[in-house]
Amino acid sequence: MVRLGERLFKDERFSTPKGDLPASCSHCHQFDEDPAGLRAYADSFNRSWLSTRSQDPRRLALRNSPTIFDAAQMPRLHYDGEFASLEDLVKGTLSGRVLGWLPGEETQAFERARTVVLNDKGEGAAAEGTYRDQFKKAFDVELEKLSRDETVNLVAKAVADYCRSLNTRQDSAYDQFVELNKLERRPASGESGKDFAKRLLAGINSLEAKGRLKLTKDFNKVALQGMKVFFRAESGNCASCHVPPLFTDQSFHNLGISQREYDRFHGEGQFAALPIPNAATAVRPSPQFREVPAKGKTDLVDLGFWNFVDLKTSSLRRASESDDQFLQRMIATFKTPTLRNLKYTQPYFHDGSLHTLEDVLSEMMQLSGMARAGHLREADEELAKIKITAANISPLVAFLNALNEDLSYQAPARGR
Repeated sequence: MVRLGERLFKDERFSTPKGDLPASCSHCHQFDEDPAGLRAYADSFNRSWLSTRSQDPRRLALRNSPTIFDAAQMPRLHYDGEFASLEDLVKGTLSGRVLGWLPGEETQAFERARTVVLNDKGEGAAAEGTYRDQFKKAFDVELEKLSRDETVNLVAKAVADYCRSLNTRQDSAYDQFVELNKLERRPASGESGKDFAKRLLAGINSLEAKGRLKLTKDFNKVALQGMKVFFRAESGNCASCHVPPLFTDQSFHNLGISQREYDRFHGEGQFAALPIPNAATAVRPSPQFREVPAKGKTDLVDLGFWNFVDLKTSSLRRASESDDQFLQRMIATFKTPTLRNLKYTQPYFHDGSLHTLEDVLSEMMQLSGMARAGHLREADEELAKIKITAANISPLVAFLNALNEDLSYQAPARGR
């Protein structure tokens, strides 16, 4: 099933024939296909390219394509949390703009998917016979006897299982340092990222005091210094959101990235003045609030998870909050990205606006300062607590680089 999923993942025939740019899942989530070098199943564009259609002549997608390593462990997928399962994500991709389809063309997209697998002749390096052969081996089904929806569901299941096989090995220099010193790798059940960080630093300090802390060639004193800044609540405050071992809390936060981009087009303070409907009047997801800002179009902006958060069932809602208060707090929130393998996922942020870790950290210094000054609309409360300085940047970069794995070979997919 995994091998079938990989072939489907790389098959560009599922894209619309009406566009000018055939695409597949692997066009945006690349491993060794990018001329820039190895990628962690991400591309190197700030925003991925789309097939141009006469009804929608755009070339750039809404956001940067994140890594899909460890996606199986994510409760919600996409930067805005649109999908709750890998299977739903695959179906959304097969019928979505990323493969050139327009809203309202979902039926056409799924019909094409069924036609592609039924008519396949088993050509290409990844083929193990025809799709009919591979679906028979993977699912023990006769493709021609399945309905369109049954076929699409099995396509989604195969691709989803392939994605589930793409996991970080967690053998970076940081992981080796933690193992060498017998430090904790993850929070205990119910423990917050902050409390875990405090406990981890206490363990490091204890080993240092006893002269027993062991460093390595790839995790040196500079990386250790950066690690301490990262985990200290009084300085980096990074672990409040970037929780080991995946270095994400899988949650959603507003760091001011959408405001920064919007105000660059329309002027400082304009995002703060942008009319955003309340819970009673909002129609979500909203096309205008799920768009790239553009000059002269003040109604277009990307509000992220605001479009998809469930006001009644979300665990992010506080007991004292009304629907309006909760929805307002979700303005421009985006999923916390993993910090593993950043070497292979630049550019950074959901808008792909920054290309170096130094630039990212400098930007975080500015945004946290704006949050403390009250200049960011609905800024996450943890953002204001970040108090890194210019002197912290080099050590933090050294620590972040210690989270990179050797991707010169790909970990074998399950079933190979």
